[in-house]
Amino acid sequence: MSACDNNDCIRAVNDAERIDTDAFYRDSITKGFVKVEDIARNIEWVTPTVWGDIQVTINLSKPEKDPAAIAAAAKQKDPDKLCDLCVTQGDIDSGYAKNIQLCDEPWALWYSPYAYFNEHCIAMSWEHRPMHIDRAAFVGLCDFVDQFPQYFIGSNADLPIVGGSILSHDHFQGGRHTFPLQEAPIDRTFTMSAFPHVNAGVVKWPLTVLRLETIDREALIDSACRILDAWCAYTNEELGIIAVTFEGKQAIRHNTITPMLRKRDATYTLDLALRCNITSEKHPLGAFHVHDHLHHIKKENIGLIEVMGRAILPPRLMREMAIDDASVRTEIGERFAEALCCCGVFTWDVEGQAALDAFLDTFASR
Repeated sequence: MSACDNNDCIRAVNDAERIDTDAFYRDSITKGFVKVEDIARNIEWVTPTVWGDIQVTINLSKPEKDPAAIAAAAKQKDPDKLCDLCVTQGDIDSGYAKNIQLCDEPWALWYSPYAYFNEHCIAMSWEHRPMHIDRAAFVGLCDFVDQFPQYFIGSNADLPIVGGSILSHDHFQGGRHTFPLQEAPIDRTFTMSAFPHVNAGVVKWPLTVLRLETIDREALIDSACRILDAWCAYTNEELGIIAVTFEGKQAIRHNTITPMLRKRDATYTLDLALRCNITSEKHPLGAFHVHDHLHHIKKENIGLIEVMGRAILPPRLMREMAIDDASVRTEIGERFAEALCCCGVFTWDVEGQAALDAFLDTFASR
């Protein structure tokens, strides 16, 4: 099924339970749902950079995807066509997935067959509907970490180029892993007068990331919405940031956010990466996408996992580069960090950071 009918939705809500993730993960391995032998073939290492240690993996279990194909798949409108993330009752009955509730709606949780990190899990709506970054998404992320504080959770952005590989089905990704972004320091703080109990700052990171920390869940959601609204309306033509263009009378939105949430004790930490999918004559695949000179390393979308500093690189690098050589590995890691810099909407120079401060002034006081 690709959309949740009333009976299935009611059953999914009623069957939602407090999940022992340790037991669920072990069972998923035992039943062969998590392909541990395939995952073990992947190659990974860490490269020190000026941004901290970047985690590099060469994924040998899944093929590389083209950004154009990802954008085309996002336009798939057939409600009767199953996608890779559509849940069926058979998934629940087999133990492949378990029912949970997010936003008072039926969702399901399973572990990625080809995990990119430890206990890589995916939460997906029972309803087949497009990805969306909005208040409901922030509420869903908070609901998840309230139930599973041992895991981080995040969402790909909801637009082509800056989004993940599946934009047609509403879902989150999480797991038990520490990413480089989570260890990145705050460069400077700012204050939102409407949210005095939310600590806010600019993260020292290649992409433009704002970090919010608080024990106040509602203030976290409200302040995230304030930033999202401000960013979705922001244009700076000198920097190439364009919020909206038009095709005839149809407005095309270009600004969105990649959110990442974790919870320790009672404190929520929400990282918000500002994204813009505008294209240009110079960069037809995206002005804030990996630039052409780095496509030999990475051409796919920079999604949630890579925003956090873990590179998922294609298996073709095994053929094209001597990756057993330490200096080659270092070069690959450094080039991936450069690829992340391409995706930063405000560059780390005087002009870029002054523009970021001006943007912050539209909703904050420093």
